[in-house]
Amino acid sequence: MKNKILLLLICLACLKADDNPFAVEQNASIVLPQAFQREEMKFNSDARILKSITFNYIKLDGTEESVSVDINKSIDWHETYAFSRSKTPDASQILDVSVTIPEKIDQNMEANSSINIEMPLQTEQIYEYIAYTTYKNKIKFNTQDEIISDFAIGNPSKIVVDFKSDKISPTKNIRLNNSLFKRIDFGSHKGYYRLVIYLDGKYSYHIDKDANGYTIKLF
Repeated sequence: MKNKILLLLICLACLKADDNPFAVEQNASIVLPQAFQREEMKFNSDARILKSITFNYIKLDGTEESVSVDINKSIDWHETYAFSRSKTPDASQILDVSVTIPEKIDQNMEANSSINIEMPLQTEQIYEYIAYTTYKNKIKFNTQDEIISDFAIGNPSKIVVDFKSDKISPTKNIRLNNSLFKRIDFGSHKGYYRLVIYLDGKYSYHIDKDANGYTIKLF
């Protein structure tokens, strides 16, 4: 008899602890990490076009999903790119565009702003028969000697350019500043001289010829 009374008391205590023992918790909470603010990244030196960005996220029910954003824009791998959180603008502070007066645009300033003049970064004569001028992504060689071969090697890249010449001059090593070109090594050989142009990363290049010499442009 005492055992039956004890069993009855245990059952009543369980029922009081949970009025509905068959209820299932529907809103299971997940542990949230620190709030996202900003994330930065840099690309490898051979990156040129950002095609898309994919975000992987966790939903309320704990499952994982992803969403992709098409970009298809050119990038400069020297720069740092960031994905950051932005505050939603306060709608009450947005001006009524129907009563705003646009600023007057100076047509002369607009015309002048479209002129793009590229300033040289460094100019120097290697020898009396060849000089160079560097820009951000190109280098100009002023010479009347003809290029007989060119190729790129290594990673970071080095561009090797051979000029036809019977001139023999001492070897030179020239440091370059503030551009994608870092150094020029000059060496003379029988029937030609060679320029080894060191770059700060991996590039493709194109050579254009004009009346004053050659221009090497990086891409």
